[in-house]
Amino acid sequence: MGASCPLIDVVILTWNDGPLLDAAIASVVASEGVEARIVVVDNGSEPPAAVPDGVHLVSLPENRGVAAGRNVGIRAGTADLVCLLDSDAELGPRSLRNLVDGLAEAGADLAVPCFTAQAPTASAGAAPDLTDKARRVLGRTAEYRPLGAEPVPFGTAGGAGAATALLQAGPRWWPVDFGIGACQLFRRSAWEAVGGIDESFFYGPEDVDFCLRIKQAGGLVVQIAGDPVHHPPRRIHRRPINRRGVAHAWAVARYYHRHRAWLRSSPTARP
Repeated sequence: MGASCPLIDVVILTWNDGPLLDAAIASVVASEGVEARIVVVDNGSEPPAAVPDGVHLVSLPENRGVAAGRNVGIRAGTADLVCLLDSDAELGPRSLRNLVDGLAEAGADLAVPCFTAQAPTASAGAAPDLTDKARRVLGRTAEYRPLGAEPVPFGTAGGAGAATALLQAGPRWWPVDFGIGACQLFRRSAWEAVGGIDESFFYGPEDVDFCLRIKQAGGLVVQIAGDPVHHPPRRIHRRPINRRGVAHAWAVARYYHRHRAWLRSSPTARP
């Protein structure tokens, strides 16, 4: 492997995903300009997941949650660069290479993409506080606050088409506090430095917490313009009063308690 074709461990976590997993794997296989080794972690699917030849499958006997499952997959690889990809996400042909180049250009530790037909702030931005979370649960917004002064004024006024045009004309990368875990590319050394993804979070917001701990350790998190990744918009839960919703609310409260001092001192903190 030379510098012109970087090696990446792509970790895909699956749980009863069926054809979605097949599409995600196929998109990685079709990646250009990189050497991608795929690790699929089956988080206790029934029936168990099946993968094509050449894909490393790690089968867990039960659903251990997003953070634990992803850590298992990361430990199964050895590459200096790691990509986490949701099982319902699909890379574009140059998405991985675009993330690698942007990561190197920015000297960053973690990079996230923009998603097809979505404004950049739909998946990344300033670290969310409790007000942000409440607005999303109530359906008041589907976006996150931008981090400081954006190099390009991304927004929703012109819709997804305008957002795409801005991405094509704008800079290659810009700093963010976090990007959602649907697709994250990072240096293995950054993951090791913060002790991995926190497995005490079963489902969310382990992705935000991971990014913030990298930043708090002195790292840089960026969002990359270019070949986008296909992924459905993150759902806004309109019926949070159920078992899963309560568990997620508890996790959000723990996230806020852990990072409250940092959130309050951030330039984007609410007055």
